[in-house]
Amino acid sequence: MTAQPSPEVDCEIPVAGAAVPLSHELLWGLDWLALRASKVYRGEGVPRGHGEPVIVVPGFLGSYHGLHELTDWLARSGYAVSDPGFERNVACPDTLLERLEGRIAGEYAAHGRPVSLVGHSLGGSLARAAAARMPEHISHVITLGSPLREMRAHPLVAELARLAAALAPSPHRTHAGHEHGPTCSCELADALAQPLAPGIRRTAIFSRRDGVVDWRTSMEGDASVDVEVGGTHIGLAVNPRAYAAIALALASQPQPQTSARAPGRDGASKPAVAMAGGASAARCR
Repeated sequence: MTAQPSPEVDCEIPVAGAAVPLSHELLWGLDWLALRASKVYRGEGVPRGHGEPVIVVPGFLGSYHGLHELTDWLARSGYAVSDPGFERNVACPDTLLERLEGRIAGEYAAHGRPVSLVGHSLGGSLARAAAARMPEHISHVITLGSPLREMRAHPLVAELARLAAALAPSPHRTHAGHEHGPTCSCELADALAQPLAPGIRRTAIFSRRDGVVDWRTSMEGDASVDVEVGGTHIGLAVNPRAYAAIALALASQPQPQTSARAPGRDGASKPAVAMAGGASAARCR
């Protein structure tokens, strides 16, 4: 008897269309101007860090260097800021998640302490997923307008993802007849479905005027975690109220103890991954 092929694994996180005011995003420059004029950007009254490691993750189609206002401000505020292991968020989310985990392992080893993650939009989704898979390596996850459980965004976002899939094929191998691409997210979907470990602090920053992502999906549903600010979705990366919330969130962290289980300084060894269902994420390889 000829063996039947295994059923195709549904590895896409469906992006549901949301009736959000995309035209409002044209006003993101007002957020940037407000930031430049703000005391928080100048560091006045902002709690300072003491060299704690922070990884900043850009959103879909965004780049790490495109977040220079945020990264420069964090560095001036006393934090050791690092990129997420990739420059632009345009590849298969599972590939980006793997690279982010490698960067987390390296920063954890170099500093001997858990890492804080700050992610904008889809970058925050990646940050939360990495925290679910590497709980001992993460101290805090701060998201900016990020879909945390359900992907509800303007329909243009899904179309851009499909275009990116055609222009930037994923290095992941085909699995069950399905080709990886920017909308294929087996491991990301698995990780986002998991709760974070109790010891990981969370801050979910959102705006009801978000013109890209349905702001309801950017909330944790916990008043001690959710922080509402005004402004646009794009502008959350340059929003002075968001920066103030980030500063307070990072400053509120207890001083962690150095773990003896950190990987080697070169970050070559992959950290232990805590996943619901054992090796469920391995099905995408």
